[in-house]
Amino acid sequence: MIELETFKKSIEKFDKLESRTNFFASAQKLLKNGFETEGMLLILATWNFALFRYETKKFDIDRFSSTLAKLEPHFQKLSSESFATINLDDYAKSIKFIYTTLSNIKGIQYTGAPKLMHLKCPNVFVMWDGYIRGEKSRKYYADLKVFKSSVLPIKKYKTDAQSYLEFLKDMQVVYGKLPLECKGKTLAKAIDEYNYVNITLPIQKKEKQNRKPIQE
Repeated sequence: MIELETFKKSIEKFDKLESRTNFFASAQKLLKNGFETEGMLLILATWNFALFRYETKKFDIDRFSSTLAKLEPHFQKLSSESFATINLDDYAKSIKFIYTTLSNIKGIQYTGAPKLMHLKCPNVFVMWDGYIRGEKSRKYYADLKVFKSSVLPIKKYKTDAQSYLEFLKDMQVVYGKLPLECKGKTLAKAIDEYNYVNITLPIQKKEKQNRKPIQE
């Protein structure tokens, strides 16, 4: 069981370590003012840059806008739900359809899709990346406090829609009952920040250390 105070400290740490944190707020303002495509592109250019940069010259913005319009009815079904209380099975079809549609677009793919989904429904969708999906060497995960303390099980998720739905269910079991109050942040966003601070960043640090040349 995760302690609330430990969780909150990780969220505070995220704000200090991650300079891109305000881009989500900026993107959300764009969406509220009717600039949905622009808001989505801002997130892709800042938080999905590693993939999106290779597709910018070929990215079809008009087609992307049409895709978002097609997905809108599915997002609307989820708009009044919250992560702590949603019955994910009730919305499994819409969640998997949205994820599959977005993740099939080059420049968005498996890590970018939940970011855009979160932007549309910030109270429902938790984001992930390759580190959080468990794609790195198992030894990295075994050394992390979040797994040593059994807050999370060491688990590797695939990148398909069913696996993303499974991930959401797992996150709901672990974090769904937290009585969290974070200024300007939903529980779904806070969960992502906790995972990022306690999984993504430590493993990135270990990877960087392992890439250093051996000093003779």
